[in-house]
Amino acid sequence: GEYQYKYDHWNNTSVWNRNAADGGTAHQLAILGATNYMYVKVKNRGASAAANVVVKGYHCLPGAGLVWPTDFTQMTPLAGLTAASIGANNTQEVTLGPFEWVPNTNAYGHDCVLMIASTAGDPSNVDKLAAGETIAEWRLVPNHNNIGQRNVTLVTGGEGLEGLIRALHEHIFFVGNPFR
Repeated sequence: GEYQYKYDHWNNTSVWNRNAADGGTAHQLAILGATNYMYVKVKNRGASAAANVVVKGYHCLPGAGLVWPTDFTQMTPLAGLTAASIGANNTQEVTLGPFEWVPNTNAYGHDCVLMIASTAGDPSNVDKLAAGETIAEWRLVPNHNNIGQRNVTLVTGGEGLEGLIRALHEHIFFVGNPFR
């Protein structure tokens, strides 16, 4: 999909999470320990229709120095999802999903999601890498409109009381009451 260059390229709202495979369009926080469902909107800014556009989803533990593809796990379906045709000149927007995934537990409280669109006439930059080649994650999204990123905030909820206790273990927080 196309979006204007943004400094915070990790917040692409054309990529969103749902807690159920319900086709909803409002973003929901991802639930740790449970299968979540990603959706993505795809457009075609080219001068001719795009045929057989394949979108694949990936995610990874966020951090500094991430490397494609080493640090990423693919969402299912592994073959991706296909839009048979997308009209030219931004005249059509296609929603693909759901992509199934289980978020990573991490200290940052979020998971990094990439959605990568590719077609024979416009392969993504990652399609051009030879076997064994890698690229720094920070170079992917700002330099190619076929790749969208959204960092997704995670909440405990899919693991019941035990998961909540595990999530809060050794976390410190302060509570104050200014009243009597």
